[in-house]
Amino acid sequence: MIIPGRACVGQLVRYVGRPLALLCMWDVVVTVAYLCAPEWITFPALPLSLFGSAIVVYLSFRNSAAYARWWEARTLLGAIVNYSRSFARELGVVLPAHAHALRNTLILRQVAYVHALRMHLRREPPWNELKTRLPAAEVERLLGVANVPHAILSETARIIAHDLALDAMRLSIIEHTLRELSNAQGGMERIRNTPIPQQYATYPTLFTHAFCLLLPLGLVQTLGVFTPIGSTGLGFLLLALLRIGDDIAEPFSKTVNDVPLTAVTRTIEIDLLDSLGDDHGLKSLHPEDGVLW
Repeated sequence: MIIPGRACVGQLVRYVGRPLALLCMWDVVVTVAYLCAPEWITFPALPLSLFGSAIVVYLSFRNSAAYARWWEARTLLGAIVNYSRSFARELGVVLPAHAHALRNTLILRQVAYVHALRMHLRREPPWNELKTRLPAAEVERLLGVANVPHAILSETARIIAHDLALDAMRLSIIEHTLRELSNAQGGMERIRNTPIPQQYATYPTLFTHAFCLLLPLGLVQTLGVFTPIGSTGLGFLLLALLRIGDDIAEPFSKTVNDVPLTAVTRTIEIDLLDSLGDDHGLKSLHPEDGVLW
C-alpha cells in the first residue's frame, strides 16, 4: 500500500513505464510524419473528444467498483486484527488460572493462524512461517490440507472444547470470536477467488490503448511539435488510472496498491506477544520506498 503523501510523479511514471514509453514513441512518429507531410494526417476532433469522455466515465466507474473491493478487503483485515486481540483478552478472562500454559499455547497458535492466512491469501507456501510456530507433527499434517488457516483455527477450537472444562457460557464467548475470525477469512477468500468481471478487466484496457493510439492523430494539427507533450501527458493519466484499477481490484496480489497484509500481520503478532509478556524484540514494519507491504 502506498502511504499517504508518498505517491510522487516519478513513482507513477515507473508504474506505467513501458506502455507510456511506447506511447511517447508513437507520438513522436505521428508528429514527425505530420511535419513532413501534413496533408497525410487529417482527423476530426469531435469524435475523439466524445471517445475520450466515454473512456474516462468507464474507467471511473470501473475504478470505483475496484476500490469497493479494496476497501472491503481492508475492512475485513481490520476485523482480523480486532478479533485476534479479543481472542487473546478473552482467553485471559475465561480460562482458569491453572491453564496459563495452555493460554500461551493458544495465543501462539493465533499468531501462526494470521501468518498462515497472509500466505494463503497471497497464494504462497506458509511452511517457513509455521514450522517455528506449530508442532512439527501438526505442520506435517497440514501438508495435506487445502485450507491451512481454517485447519489451524479448527484445531484451536478442538483444543478449547476438549482440553478445557469450560461451561457453556464461557465456551460461547470464545466460539463467537472464532466464528467472527472465520467469517472475516471467508470474506477475504471470496474477494480473492471472485475476480472482477471480465468486461471490467478487458474492455477498459482495449479502449484505453485504442484511444491513446488515436490521441496524437487528433492533437497534432493543433499542437504541432508539442504533440508528444500533450498526448503523452494525457495518455499517462489514462494509463495510470487503468493500472491502478487493475491492481486495487485484486487487493491480495502483492502489488504496491495492495492492502498491507505483512505489516498488519506483524502488528497482530506484536500485540499478541505483548499480551504474553514476552520480550520478543519485534518492531512494526516501516514503508519501503513509500510502500507499506
